[in-house]
Amino acid sequence: MKIAWAAFGWIFFGLIMGIGLMRFVSTQEDLSELAAETARPERTADGRLALYFTADDRSHVSAEMLGFLQGLEAIETAIAEEDRQTIRDVTDGLRRGNGQGQAVQAKAPDGFRAIGQSMRQDFSDISGMAMTAEMGEIQLAVSGIMGKCAACHGSYKVVEVKDEAAD
Repeated sequence: MKIAWAAFGWIFFGLIMGIGLMRFVSTQEDLSELAAETARPERTADGRLALYFTADDRSHVSAEMLGFLQGLEAIETAIAEEDRQTIRDVTDGLRRGNGQGQAVQAKAPDGFRAIGQSMRQDFSDISGMAMTAEMGEIQLAVSGIMGKCAACHGSYKVVEVKDEAAD
């Protein structure tokens, strides 16, 4: 009986991962297309679209990304432990910005902003489903967010520019 349950668990895990991979690929393609359509045409040496930010703006974006990454790690751990309250608490914190990124938003192309807004909406959706949804559903939603991270990093690169106002 234990072998049957173990086999079922591996099959279920494989299905969840396969669905997550399919969602990742389709999300990454959709967001990459959006990024290419709406960003400035300048590209960096590696082919990504350039985001022209000051050192302060770059620091803000880096801090936001680190916060997303740390939050996603905490959510993954909470899913493994079936800790619904932590999932809700972490996603509640990630769905809202801290209001410090207005300058970055004003300088960012539409595609970059759309990815960030979409991620925050996804965190909000996970927060809403945290207490009732199956853990597999929550895991798929997290996988979708990770796909957006990959699409953004694959599409954009910050190019630091001098802050003219600081002179």
